[in-house]
Amino acid sequence: MSLAVASEDVPQAAAALDANWRSQLTEEEQRSADIVLDFEADEMTCPACLTTFATGPEECPECGLFLGN
Repeated sequence: MSLAVASEDVPQAAAALDANWRSQLTEEEQRSADIVLDFEADEMTCPACLTTFATGPEECPECGLFLGN
């Protein structure tokens, strides 16, 4: 997919594409999409299963998703 817009319209175009994409997600998928992995925080949440755990392991202790670091 390509979208050509004037440079001054890029922020509005990006916001419209994001809103369209998010409107197709379930509530749980939207929560997952908002997760930012912060390896410096005390806790992190797995974007796959939404389990919260103490930062440290490279894999989610619940579902095994490789989080990398």
